[in-house]
Amino acid sequence: MAYRPSFYLEIGRKARDLLYRDYTEQPPMHYHYGCCDWSYDLALRSELCGSTSHEIIDNNQELVGEHVPGISAVLRFILPDPLSSKVELRYLRDFLGITAGVEGMTTNPVMSFSGVIGSSVVSLGTDLAFDTILRSFTKCNAGLSFSSPIVSASLTLEDKGDTAKASCFGLINPLTSTAIAAELKHNFSQNETSLTLGAQHEVVPLTVIKARADSTGKVGALFQHQLVSKIFLTLAGDVDIMELKSSPTIGLSLALRP
Repeated sequence: MAYRPSFYLEIGRKARDLLYRDYTEQPPMHYHYGCCDWSYDLALRSELCGSTSHEIIDNNQELVGEHVPGISAVLRFILPDPLSSKVELRYLRDFLGITAGVEGMTTNPVMSFSGVIGSSVVSLGTDLAFDTILRSFTKCNAGLSFSSPIVSASLTLEDKGDTAKASCFGLINPLTSTAIAAELKHNFSQNETSLTLGAQHEVVPLTVIKARADSTGKVGALFQHQLVSKIFLTLAGDVDIMELKSSPTIGLSLALRP
Protein backbone atom coordinates (compact mmCIF):
# COMPACT_ATOMS: atom_id res chain seq x y z
CA MET A 1 0.00 0.00 0.00
CA ALA A 2 1.15 3.53 -0.77
CA TYR A 3 1.22 4.60 2.88
CA ARG A 4 3.62 1.85 4.00
CA PRO A 5 7.32 2.82 3.74
CA SER A 6 8.89 -0.66 4.12
CA PHE A 7 12.14 -1.06 6.11
CA TYR A 8 15.50 0.71 6.14
CA LEU A 9 17.08 -2.11 4.14
CA GLU A 10 14.86 -1.14 1.21
CA ILE A 11 16.36 2.38 0.94
CA GLY A 12 18.44 2.27 -2.24
CA ARG A 13 17.95 -1.46 -2.58
CA LYS A 14 17.02 -1.57 -6.28
CA ALA A 15 20.24 0.16 -7.32
CA ARG A 16 22.27 -1.83 -4.78
CA ASP A 17 20.91 -5.17 -6.01
CA LEU A 18 21.61 -4.34 -9.64
CA LEU A 19 25.18 -3.20 -8.91
CA TYR A 20 26.27 -5.75 -6.29
CA ARG A 21 23.90 -8.66 -5.79
CA ASP A 22 25.05 -12.12 -7.00
CA TYR A 23 28.54 -10.92 -7.94
CA THR A 24 31.67 -12.75 -6.77
CA GLU A 25 31.83 -11.73 -3.13
CA GLN A 26 32.43 -13.84 -0.03
CA PRO A 27 31.74 -13.14 3.66
CA PRO A 28 34.81 -12.38 5.86
CA MET A 29 34.96 -16.04 6.95
CA HIS A 30 34.49 -18.82 4.40
CA TYR A 31 35.68 -22.28 3.47
CA HIS A 32 38.73 -22.66 1.26
CA TYR A 33 39.63 -25.69 -0.82
CA GLY A 34 42.31 -25.58 -3.49
CA CYS A 35 41.73 -22.42 -5.53
CA CYS A 36 38.08 -22.09 -4.48
CA ASP A 37 36.39 -20.15 -1.67
CA TRP A 38 32.86 -21.18 -0.72
CA SER A 39 30.18 -20.65 1.92
CA TYR A 40 26.53 -21.33 2.79
CA ASP A 41 24.02 -18.50 3.21
CA LEU A 42 20.59 -19.36 4.61
CA ALA A 43 17.82 -16.90 5.46
CA LEU A 44 14.38 -17.72 6.86
CA ARG A 45 11.39 -15.43 7.32
CA SER A 46 8.06 -16.15 9.01
CA GLU A 47 4.97 -14.23 9.99
CA LEU A 48 4.20 -14.21 13.70
CA CYS A 49 0.88 -14.80 15.38
CA GLY A 50 0.35 -14.31 19.05
CA SER A 51 -1.91 -11.47 20.08
CA THR A 52 -4.89 -12.32 22.22
CA SER A 53 -8.10 -10.53 23.04
CA HIS A 54 -11.10 -11.09 25.25
CA GLU A 55 -14.62 -11.26 23.96
CA ILE A 56 -17.73 -11.39 26.16
CA ILE A 57 -20.50 -13.51 24.69
CA ASP A 58 -23.64 -14.05 26.77
CA ASN A 59 -21.77 -12.93 29.91
CA ASN A 60 -19.03 -15.53 29.28
CA GLN A 61 -15.43 -14.49 28.66
CA GLU A 62 -13.70 -16.13 25.72
CA LEU A 63 -9.95 -15.90 24.88
CA VAL A 64 -9.45 -15.36 21.16
CA GLY A 65 -6.09 -15.59 19.36
CA GLU A 66 -5.55 -13.09 16.58
CA HIS A 67 -2.92 -12.60 13.91
CA VAL A 68 -0.58 -9.70 14.69
CA PRO A 69 -0.63 -7.59 11.51
CA GLY A 70 2.67 -6.24 10.32
CA ILE A 71 4.98 -8.38 12.50
CA SER A 72 7.47 -10.88 11.04
CA ALA A 73 10.67 -12.62 12.10
CA VAL A 74 13.85 -13.13 10.09
CA LEU A 75 16.62 -15.65 10.81
CA ARG A 76 19.83 -15.68 8.78
CA PHE A 77 23.12 -17.51 9.22
CA ILE A 78 26.20 -17.95 7.04
CA LEU A 79 28.54 -20.91 7.45
CA PRO A 80 31.26 -20.91 8.66
CA ASP A 81 30.90 -17.29 9.86
CA PRO A 82 28.82 -17.12 13.07
CA LEU A 83 29.35 -13.34 13.32
CA SER A 84 27.23 -12.87 10.19
CA SER A 85 24.23 -14.65 11.74
CA LYS A 86 21.22 -12.53 12.62
CA VAL A 87 17.83 -12.81 14.30
CA GLU A 88 15.46 -9.92 13.65
CA LEU A 89 11.90 -8.86 14.39
CA ARG A 90 10.15 -6.55 11.93
CA TYR A 91 7.09 -4.40 12.43
CA LEU A 92 5.40 -2.61 9.54
CA ARG A 93 2.40 -0.32 9.86
CA ASP A 94 1.02 2.76 8.16
CA PHE A 95 3.80 5.33 7.68
CA LEU A 96 6.17 3.33 9.92
CA GLY A 97 8.64 0.45 9.60
CA ILE A 98 10.76 -0.78 12.56
CA THR A 99 13.29 -3.59 12.96
CA ALA A 100 15.16 -4.81 16.05
CA GLY A 101 17.58 -7.69 16.13
CA VAL A 102 20.69 -9.44 17.35
CA GLU A 103 23.71 -9.93 15.08
CA GLY A 104 26.34 -12.59 15.78
CA MET A 105 25.54 -15.88 17.49
CA THR A 106 28.03 -15.29 20.34
CA THR A 107 27.85 -14.48 24.04
CA ASN A 108 28.43 -10.80 23.21
CA PRO A 109 26.23 -10.01 20.22
CA VAL A 110 25.64 -6.73 18.44
CA MET A 111 22.21 -5.18 18.98
CA SER A 112 20.66 -3.53 15.94
CA PHE A 113 17.71 -1.20 15.41
CA SER A 114 16.30 0.65 12.43
CA GLY A 115 13.29 2.84 11.86
CA VAL A 116 11.65 4.39 8.80
CA ILE A 117 8.84 6.90 8.50
CA GLY A 118 7.03 8.01 5.36
CA SER A 119 5.29 6.20 2.54
CA SER A 120 6.17 3.91 -0.34
CA VAL A 121 7.02 7.02 -2.38
CA VAL A 122 9.13 9.09 0.05
CA SER A 123 10.69 7.78 3.25
CA LEU A 124 13.29 8.80 5.83
CA GLY A 125 15.07 6.40 8.16
CA THR A 126 17.99 5.55 10.41
CA ASP A 127 19.96 2.36 11.10
CA LEU A 128 21.86 1.80 14.38
CA ALA A 129 24.03 -0.98 15.81
CA PHE A 130 25.39 -1.23 19.37
CA ASP A 131 28.37 -3.46 20.27
CA THR A 132 27.81 -5.00 23.72
CA ILE A 133 31.56 -5.61 24.18
CA LEU A 134 32.81 -2.15 23.25
CA ARG A 135 29.64 -0.56 24.66
CA SER A 136 29.51 1.86 21.80
CA PHE A 137 27.60 2.38 18.57
CA THR A 138 29.36 0.66 15.66
CA LYS A 139 26.81 1.78 13.08
CA CYS A 140 24.92 5.03 12.77
CA ASN A 141 23.41 5.50 9.32
CA ALA A 142 20.64 7.66 7.91
CA GLY A 143 18.87 7.59 4.57
CA LEU A 144 16.32 9.36 2.40
CA SER A 145 14.50 7.54 -0.39
CA PHE A 146 12.25 8.35 -3.33
CA SER A 147 10.62 5.49 -5.18
CA SER A 148 8.25 5.06 -8.11
CA PRO A 149 7.48 2.12 -10.42
CA ILE A 150 10.06 3.36 -12.95
CA VAL A 151 12.64 5.46 -11.07
CA SER A 152 14.11 5.10 -7.57
CA ALA A 153 16.68 7.35 -5.90
CA SER A 154 18.28 7.48 -2.47
CA LEU A 155 20.73 9.50 -0.43
CA THR A 156 22.45 7.94 2.60
CA LEU A 157 25.05 8.81 5.22
CA GLU A 158 27.07 5.82 6.45
CA ASP A 159 30.12 5.05 8.60
CA LYS A 160 28.88 7.47 11.27
CA GLY A 161 28.59 10.25 8.73
CA ASP A 162 31.99 9.68 7.11
CA THR A 163 30.59 8.30 3.83
CA ALA A 164 27.87 9.77 1.66
CA LYS A 165 26.15 7.75 -1.07
CA ALA A 166 23.73 8.81 -3.77
CA SER A 167 22.15 6.12 -5.94
CA CYS A 168 19.62 5.98 -8.75
CA PHE A 169 17.79 3.12 -10.46
CA GLY A 170 15.85 3.36 -13.70
CA LEU A 171 13.61 0.69 -15.22
CA ILE A 172 13.74 0.97 -19.02
CA ASN A 173 11.69 -2.01 -20.19
CA PRO A 174 9.67 -4.06 -17.66
CA LEU A 175 9.05 -6.86 -20.18
CA THR A 176 12.77 -7.68 -20.43
CA SER A 177 13.80 -6.43 -16.94
CA THR A 178 16.08 -3.94 -18.68
CA ALA A 179 17.36 -1.41 -16.15
CA ILE A 180 20.30 0.84 -15.34
CA ALA A 181 21.73 2.01 -12.01
CA ALA A 182 24.39 4.37 -10.73
CA GLU A 183 25.99 4.97 -7.35
CA LEU A 184 28.15 7.94 -6.38
CA LYS A 185 30.12 7.52 -3.15
CA HIS A 186 32.31 10.03 -1.31
CA ASN A 187 34.48 9.37 1.74
CA PHE A 188 35.09 12.56 3.72
CA SER A 189 38.07 11.42 5.84
CA GLN A 190 40.02 10.11 2.83
CA ASN A 191 38.59 12.68 0.40
CA GLU A 192 37.90 9.97 -2.18
CA THR A 193 35.02 9.80 -4.61
CA SER A 194 33.99 6.82 -6.72
CA LEU A 195 31.28 6.19 -9.30
CA THR A 196 29.76 2.81 -10.15
CA LEU A 197 27.53 2.20 -13.19
CA GLY A 198 25.61 -0.94 -14.05
CA ALA A 199 22.93 -2.42 -16.30
CA GLN A 200 20.87 -5.59 -16.63
CA HIS A 201 18.83 -7.21 -19.39
CA GLU A 202 16.82 -10.40 -19.81
CA VAL A 203 18.22 -11.81 -23.05
CA VAL A 204 15.75 -14.69 -23.17
CA PRO A 205 13.00 -15.71 -20.76
CA LEU A 206 14.43 -16.74 -17.34
CA THR A 207 17.97 -15.65 -18.30
CA VAL A 208 19.45 -12.34 -17.16
CA ILE A 209 22.83 -10.77 -17.80
CA LYS A 210 24.30 -7.93 -15.75
CA ALA A 211 27.40 -5.78 -16.08
CA ARG A 212 29.02 -3.07 -13.97
CA ALA A 213 32.09 -0.83 -13.94
CA ASP A 214 33.45 1.71 -11.49
CA SER A 215 35.84 4.65 -11.62
CA THR A 216 38.63 2.65 -9.94
CA GLY A 217 38.92 0.31 -12.94
CA LYS A 218 36.98 -2.70 -11.65
CA VAL A 219 34.68 -4.37 -14.16
CA GLY A 220 32.23 -7.19 -13.49
CA ALA A 221 29.60 -9.24 -15.29
CA LEU A 222 27.26 -12.11 -14.50
CA PHE A 223 24.99 -14.59 -16.20
CA GLN A 224 21.98 -15.86 -14.26
CA HIS A 225 19.50 -18.53 -15.31
CA GLN A 226 16.41 -19.78 -13.52
CA LEU A 227 16.70 -23.56 -13.72
CA VAL A 228 13.29 -24.34 -12.28
CA SER A 229 10.82 -22.37 -10.23
CA LYS A 230 12.69 -20.26 -7.62
CA ILE A 231 16.09 -21.96 -8.21
CA PHE A 232 18.78 -19.76 -9.80
CA LEU A 233 22.21 -20.64 -11.20
CA THR A 234 24.65 -17.71 -11.46
CA LEU A 235 28.07 -17.41 -13.09
CA ALA A 236 29.85 -14.15 -12.27
CA GLY A 237 33.27 -12.61 -12.74
CA ASP A 238 35.25 -9.51 -11.76
CA VAL A 239 38.56 -8.06 -12.95
CA ASP A 240 40.63 -4.96 -12.17
CA ILE A 241 41.71 -3.53 -15.50
CA MET A 242 44.02 -1.04 -13.78
CA GLU A 243 46.13 -3.90 -12.41
CA LEU A 244 47.62 -5.69 -15.39
CA LYS A 245 49.02 -8.51 -13.25
CA SER A 246 45.78 -9.20 -11.41
CA SER A 247 43.80 -12.32 -12.28
CA PRO A 248 40.03 -12.24 -12.80
CA THR A 249 37.79 -13.65 -10.08
CA ILE A 250 35.10 -16.10 -11.17
CA GLY A 251 32.27 -17.38 -9.02
CA LEU A 252 29.44 -19.91 -9.30
CA SER A 253 26.37 -19.93 -7.06
CA LEU A 254 23.13 -21.88 -6.72
CA ALA A 255 20.31 -20.16 -4.88
CA LEU A 256 16.81 -21.13 -3.76
CA ARG A 257 14.60 -18.05 -3.34
CA PRO A 258 11.04 -18.90 -2.24
